[in-house]
Amino acid sequence: MIRARRKDIFPLNLLGISIFLIMFTNCSLVKHQIFSSAGNFMITSMNSLYQEDDLQLAERFFSSNLKLIELLAIQEPNNRAINLVAGQAFGAYAMAFVDDYDPERATRLFQRGLNYALRALPPAHQFDQTITPADLEKKLKNFKVKDVPALFWIGYNWGSAILHNLDQPEYIADLAKVEMIMHRVLELDEKYNFGGVHLFYANYYAARPPFLGGDPVKGKEHFERSLVLTANRFNLTKYYYARYYAVQTQDLGLFDSLLTEIINTDLDQYPEIRLFNAIARQKALLLYQERENLFDIESQSELPLKEE
Repeated sequence: MIRARRKDIFPLNLLGISIFLIMFTNCSLVKHQIFSSAGNFMITSMNSLYQEDDLQLAERFFSSNLKLIELLAIQEPNNRAINLVAGQAFGAYAMAFVDDYDPERATRLFQRGLNYALRALPPAHQFDQTITPADLEKKLKNFKVKDVPALFWIGYNWGSAILHNLDQPEYIADLAKVEMIMHRVLELDEKYNFGGVHLFYANYYAARPPFLGGDPVKGKEHFERSLVLTANRFNLTKYYYARYYAVQTQDLGLFDSLLTEIINTDLDQYPEIRLFNAIARQKALLLYQERENLFDIESQSELPLKEE
């Protein structure tokens, strides 16, 4: 049974009060203290949110707080911590609650997340989307392990926007730069965000057909590495494994096996990632409905689901 854990959700009124105080105080020291507190609250709330398994509650949290987080970032455009939270929040919201229903809106949200993540870079090494590959290569050499979160969310948001627009040349042209960024993340910390860089590369290779640079074999290698790094617990990896690799290779047995495993997972088995596995379950159920369209089969069979 899915249960709501309301005490884990970051209280909207605390963030709202922070915004109110910032807008109506002229004391820079007070503002700095408020921004620091708000930033810490947001980071804590994001971590607590990972334990939530009620998707309606989680979606309300995101939709209610995204604009407030953005207002904080606008008030303090050079606050790297707040910009990083904004970049992460827009990217996570788009993936979890928009991606499957409105790809165009998801692209816009990923772009907003990208804009904030870019502002989370160290001032001396900041760049924007117009940077040339040659200049980007030079910049990336300056980044260290502590810069991985900003680099990851830049690559994640940028790459996700491109993935929705593989038929548009202006997006495809930027794919090489995203790969360069994620390669640096891979060099610095392959474990960050549940092995997220391997999931990026898995989708990078498996989602595209070979004539666009896809490579299912390389994609499978990264899917398997991501699963190893998360001890086979992180079901979003299994979802994308089914969605991209199994479909691209027309491996119906793998497709059914992965979706069955996702849907039958006890969400309380891994409480620290309840939200991600709940999202994976919802996505898996939607994906299974497309089974007949994705594979050359005559009829829809039922997945062997556990009884609640």
